Amino acid sequence: MCDKNLKSASNSDIIKELNNRGLITNSKSNNLILKTLSDDNGFNIILTKGIPKEKMECRECRNHLSPDFFNYYLSRVDQNGYLMRSNALCNNCAIKSNKQRKQVLSNAIIPLKPKKGDECPNCNRPWGGNWHRHHEDNDFISWLCGHCNMSFSDQRNKN
Repeated sequence: MCDKNLKSASNSDIIKELNNRGLITNSKSNNLILKTLSDDNGFNIILTKGIPKEKMECRECRNHLSPDFFNYYLSRVDQNGYLMRSNALCNNCAIKSNKQRKQVLSNAIIPLKPKKGDECPNCNRPWGGNWHRHHEDNDFISWLCGHCNMSFSDQRNKN
């Protein structure tokens, strides 16, 4: 969209252009926004600068790689306006890690997942979210709440 057209552009045109440029943070909400879009609707949209520009370190291989080698949250933006990484693994290390985890868990005897609202066996707090499988090497340890899972697997500070 040219600057001369900006003055005559409707809110609808501006939001569609932002969507075309990939500057609306959550792609799942983009379709809803665009579907229900009209000039008289007011929207609260968080804009983003996209993925960061500088190289980043993978916590596993320790390589400094282009930001294109990492995955990002679609609805989380850091204090500088860039999308936040969803984990500290590059895509290659994430693939290796997922294969290893699937192999470990395919051989493990895993009890039924607790129900939402059940107590976490580690912290004894009720948990209403998704349960996580905690394992070490080839052994399944237990199901964990999200809080305990994050504390046991501090991915960014693993090393």
